[in-house]
Amino acid sequence: MCNVRIEAIEQALQANPFIPFRMIMPSNRSIPVPHQDFVSIAPNRKWLLVWNKRGGWSLIEPALVVQLNFNGAHRR
Repeated sequence: MCNVRIEAIEQALQANPFIPFRMIMPSNRSIPVPHQDFVSIAPNRKWLLVWNKRGGWSLIEPALVVQLNFNGAHRR
């Protein structure tokens, strides 16, 4: 299973127009990204803080993201 590079996540966040996506983890857990404002990348680029619409958050190690899912389309 290949992992997504941090550059691919940054590219998805900077897309204009932005397309909401989900980060898929090895366990098949998916973390929705409804807007780029919901994600903060640590200065060392080793952690992502992803907020959800209810105010909760997930701390994600980008190296563990195996896929980006854009409206049902997959990007690795």
